[in-house]
Amino acid sequence: MVIGKRYGDIASRVADEIKSRRRLEAGIDPPKQTIMVKVGDQSPEAKYRRELEGGIVVVGRPTFKEFMEGLRRGWTDGLEKVDREDQLARELESDGRFDEIEEATPIVHTEDLGDGEPLPTKSRLPPSTGLFTPPYLRPSPSSNSPSSSPIPEHLNIPPASIPQQPPILFVPFTNYLGFLQLPHMIWDFFNQRQKVLSGAQCAHRLIKSQIRPFEPSTDLDYGLDAEDYYKSSMKKYAESIEKTRTGFYKGLPDKLKTARDLARGNREPTKDEISYPPPTEVELRAERLKKELRWRSDVAGWDIIKPEVPVAFDERFNGALQVFVDPPETETEL
Repeated sequence: MVIGKRYGDIASRVADEIKSRRRLEAGIDPPKQTIMVKVGDQSPEAKYRRELEGGIVVVGRPTFKEFMEGLRRGWTDGLEKVDREDQLARELESDGRFDEIEEATPIVHTEDLGDGEPLPTKSRLPPSTGLFTPPYLRPSPSSNSPSSSPIPEHLNIPPASIPQQPPILFVPFTNYLGFLQLPHMIWDFFNQRQKVLSGAQCAHRLIKSQIRPFEPSTDLDYGLDAEDYYKSSMKKYAESIEKTRTGFYKGLPDKLKTARDLARGNREPTKDEISYPPPTEVELRAERLKKELRWRSDVAGWDIIKPEVPVAFDERFNGALQVFVDPPETETEL
C-alpha cells in the first residue's frame, strides 16, 4: 500500500520505482543483494508475471492523477539519479538570502590617516557569507563537473512504448470537507451501507479478474464529479503557500542578524535568549532548506491534482493499461 502524506508523494514514489526498474533492466544498477532466502522463482521475469497477475487499486481521483503522472515521468524522463535535496541546496546557496548586507563605508582621505596605511579595500577583507555554511550545503568543487560514469545515450532515451502494466481497479471516493458540505457528511454518516456496497462491488471485480483495455476517452474521467466537492479555499492553495514563504523571508534577516551577533560575540545574549536560545545560522539554513523542499513539493503536487489540470496521459500508454470491470451476468453461479 502506498500512502501519500502530502500532495505529490504518490507521483514521486511511482516515478522513482519505475526509473529504478529501468536502470536495473538496462544494467546501469547492479541487482540488490539480499541474505534472505525467498521461496520460488525470484527472477525479474517471474516477478513481472506475478505483478501482472495482481493489480493496482486506485482510491479516488487525486490518487489516480498522481499515479498517472508518476507513470508518465517514470517512462519518459531520463535515467539520471537526481538528489532533489542536494540540488535545491545548491540553488538556494547562490540566491543571496544569507549574504551579509555591507554597511556604507565612510569616505576618508588617505592623508587623514596618521600611520600612512591605506584604507582596507573589499578584496582585503575576509569574506563572511560562507563562514557559517554547514558542510552539506557548501558546493563541492566537482559539483559542476560531468558524472564520472555518464549514462549512454541509447540507454537514456525513453522507450517508444511501455510494457504491459497490472490492471487498475478504480475505487470511487469523495472526501467531503468544509462547512457547506455538512449535509453530505450527515447523509454519509447515516448511509454507510452505500460505502459497503461500493466496496463489495470493487472487491468482486478484483476477485473475478474480468478486465478490459484502458479507454482514455472514458477512463480518464474517472472520479471527475468528486472535484466539484473540493474546498473552495483550495483554489488559493498556491497563494497561501507563497504568503507563508513571504512571511518566513520577511523575518529571516532579523533572525540571521541575531544569530551572527551572538556567534561573533558582538553582544551578550538577553535573559530570554539564554532561556530560549535563538536558532544559529546553521539551523536557519537547515530550516530554510526543509521549508523550501516542502513548499515546492506541495505546490508541484497540487499542480498535478487541481481540478483544472487533466489526467496525465502519453501515447506510449496505449495498449499497456487495463481496467477491472464487472464480470458478465450469468443465470446461476455455483
